[in-house]
Amino acid sequence: MDSLQNAHFFPLSSQGNIYTLTSLRLANGTNRLLVASLRREVICFEYQENTAGMLVPTAKEISFTYLPSGAEIISMAAFNKSETNNDFVIGITIIKNSNDLHALETYLNIYSGWEPSLEFNMESISQNCVNNIELKFIPYHLTYTFLISWEVTQINKEVLFLLSGSDHKIHIYQENKTNHVYKEIDHNDIFPEFFSPPSVVIWMDVYYYNDYEERITAFGCECGYVRLCRINVKSKEIMFNFSTRFDNTISSVRIYPNKYDVKCPDFIKEKYRNEIITRRNPILNLIVTNTILPAVFFADILHYGLKKYGTLPRYELTSVLASAEIADIDFDGCDEILIGNSNQEIIAYKLDSSNGCWCISALKRFPTPVLDLKYVDITGDGVKELVVLTMKGVHILQHDPRFIQEILEEKLKVLAIPNIDVLSIKE
Repeated sequence: MDSLQNAHFFPLSSQGNIYTLTSLRLANGTNRLLVASLRREVICFEYQENTAGMLVPTAKEISFTYLPSGAEIISMAAFNKSETNNDFVIGITIIKNSNDLHALETYLNIYSGWEPSLEFNMESISQNCVNNIELKFIPYHLTYTFLISWEVTQINKEVLFLLSGSDHKIHIYQENKTNHVYKEIDHNDIFPEFFSPPSVVIWMDVYYYNDYEERITAFGCECGYVRLCRINVKSKEIMFNFSTRFDNTISSVRIYPNKYDVKCPDFIKEKYRNEIITRRNPILNLIVTNTILPAVFFADILHYGLKKYGTLPRYELTSVLASAEIADIDFDGCDEILIGNSNQEIIAYKLDSSNGCWCISALKRFPTPVLDLKYVDITGDGVKELVVLTMKGVHILQHDPRFIQEILEEKLKVLAIPNIDVLSIKE
């Protein structure tokens, strides 16, 4: 992580948690950050270009409606329903403070706003609360996934909210297309893998593949239970169901592929293109972070389930592992695992191809404990930044431009040198 430099920091009036950092991807390809603290403060962060052509960091507090005084924000999630416009939906779960534990009020607020142009107006979205859903449980992880349906010529992808609760259930909220409000639906038919979690689900992840014909779902619970399911989306059948149990609370589960499908640029001539080998089933891996025990890496889960695994070494044994992110921070084409902990550190792990084990490759310290991580492009220059949510605020880490230039020059040399075998003259 030597190439990552501190580009900006903005404080929060009170601490957030592992659920209060999310990103908004605009139609023009840029990203904005939404960060919430427990005391109703929601910050929208972005880089704006000034008159001199320089990027200026801007952190602005957004006043969302239906966030009453004294309420605390528990979790937040946001997505763009459109690929060509800015049609955002933002979900925020809150809890009203009360001296009586049996009289606690909890809500899921859903905000929505559509912009006819590529301009982004967070203020108009924050004032348009389409739903104020009273909950009968304490909310935990709020995220979203797709509900897939097929027509003759196309695949329809409808975005749903997933919310885990203190009632040991995962609740699903779907938009009513007629009046544009969200209502809870029964998940037994469409998401059968969410049946009967043994305790509160702390984190869940859903990954679609094979043109959305199948998905893999993983979630981890407060009691240490982890479930991994493979689903046939068309038949809605569980193809396999693996589970295991750790001794401590699971803080996050992350599914990611060994390799990402990247389209070859059009300017590359056909004779220079490498032959693309297509696989029906990608190689997918699972990272499970336990609050106290070492994180565990499960390899090729479609083939081995939870049978092929290894632990990531601990740098020290007293910290709580709070979050994980998958990112290729050294641009060598292989992802690293980044884990943030309560010991005010981010630890980077790299896979040793010679023995198949993960080893600590770098460590970066912060003034306060790390709660969450995201690797997204905030500046809009095509290079991702590492966003670090700590107990005191948010750090934006940017790659050293000189390092990026060196990497780019190396990759351009590879493209510029012709393949001799392809260019050889055949008689």
